[in-house]
Amino acid sequence: MIREHDVETRFCRLARRHGGHAYKWVSPGVTGVPDRILFLPDGRIYLVELKRPGGRLHDTQPAVHRQLERYGQHVYVVEDADRFFHDIVDQPT
Repeated sequence: MIREHDVETRFCRLARRHGGHAYKWVSPGVTGVPDRILFLPDGRIYLVELKRPGGRLHDTQPAVHRQLERYGQHVYVVEDADRFFHDIVDQPT
């Protein structure tokens, strides 16, 4: 069984391979923020919630994600790091 930690480890490794960094987002007093903020060298930034395959969002996360969407920031919910980098990051902008 793949754990969320495994997805997160793979995601961070792929971020480094792409020349970027996936910073852990810790927001004291606020629950539900995405797990990682991915910064890439070309100025692209992604807000990412990592889940194990089949994992569900916690109760507070959808509301926080909607709030971030209102600010113009999409939150990607990622179960497969390789697929995210292939389908989203590696596509031409």
